[in-house]
Amino acid sequence: MTNTSKTVLRISTAVALVTAALSTTVHAEYRCATPGLLTLGEKRACELAREDTPDALIHFIHSTKAIYPGLKIDDYVGKADTERWELSRQKTTFEPLAVANANNSAKGAGTLK
Repeated sequence: MTNTSKTVLRISTAVALVTAALSTTVHAEYRCATPGLLTLGEKRACELAREDTPDALIHFIHSTKAIYPGLKIDDYVGKADTERWELSRQKTTFEPLAVANANNSAKGAGTLK
């Protein structure tokens, strides 16, 4: 193989890898954007992806593998979903702390010094 052939092969491989990575991201972002073209299982996966946590989507995809074998979590989760899930997780993590602080403040409010 000549140097030119090796270079062309390397460039072609790199382009193929980049294209695959980009199309996977775009696929996840826009799959739910065309509900008229989706199967019943795909529509349900899109609905579940819009929820506050990924738990229901994960459960649905794992429990319906025999019925909808082509469903993959990454096909229905876009950037907006992951950001929303992260915000929801942070909110529920900090919420008990805020409640505990409020309870402690309320207990101390009635104390005379």
